[in-house]
Amino acid sequence: MKIRLPGFMWKKGNVIRIQPKGVDRQPGQDAQSAQSIQAGITDQRLHQKSTQALVTSMEDPDPFIRAVSVEVIGRMRDKNAVTPLIEALKDPSKYVREKAVIALGNLGDKRAVQPLIEALNDDSEEVRVTSAGVLGHLKDRLAVPALIKSLQDPSPIARMKSAISLGVIRDAAAVTPLYNALKDENELVRKYACEALGNIGRPAVPALLLALRDDRVRAHAAQAMVKVK
Repeated sequence: MKIRLPGFMWKKGNVIRIQPKGVDRQPGQDAQSAQSIQAGITDQRLHQKSTQALVTSMEDPDPFIRAVSVEVIGRMRDKNAVTPLIEALKDPSKYVREKAVIALGNLGDKRAVQPLIEALNDDSEEVRVTSAGVLGHLKDRLAVPALIKSLQDPSPIARMKSAISLGVIRDAAAVTPLYNALKDENELVRKYACEALGNIGRPAVPALLLALRDDRVRAHAAQAMVKVK
C-alpha cells in the first residue's frame, strides 16, 4: 500500500509517527474467548484417565473435592497413586489426611509404612487413630516401636488402636509395653491390651499370668490365656 504525504510534510526536521490502528473487537468477544479456553480445559479433563483425573483433583482448592478424590482413588487400589497419597498426608485439611491414611491402607503398599508411622504424630486425633489401625493392617514390624510409643498417646482411642495393632503384628517386643498398658486408666485400653497379649501367644504367657492377679483385668486376661496354643 502506498501512502501519499502532502509536500509540506517533507520538510527537513519533521518527524512522522504512524500509529497502527487497533484491532476492533466485537462486543462480547473477550467473554467468548474465555469461554472457549474453559471449554478446552473441560474437554481435556473429560478425556483424562480416571486415576489421572483423581490425582489432579487431589490438588483442588476445595478440601471437599480433595477428600472425595482421595477416598475414591483408595477404593480403586491403583498402585500408581501411592506417591500422591503419601503427599496427601501433609494436606492442610485433617479430613483429607485421614482419607489418605485409609486409602493407603486399602492399597496395602509397604512404601506407606514410614509415612504412616510419622502420621502417628499428627495434630489430629482422628488421623492418629486411623494411622494406628492401618499400621496393624499392614503388619510391618517396622511400625512396632512407633506403636509402642503410641500406647502413651493422649487419646484413649489411639492407645486402644495401637494395642490392637501390636496384637495383630505379634512382635514379642511389645509384651512388656502391653503389660504396662494393663494399668491404663481406660477400661477399653486395658481390655485390648489383654487381647493383644493373647494374640502374641506364648511369649506373653508370663505377663498374662501376672494379669490374673489384677481384679481390673482378670477376666480379660483369662479370655486371652485360652487363645494361647
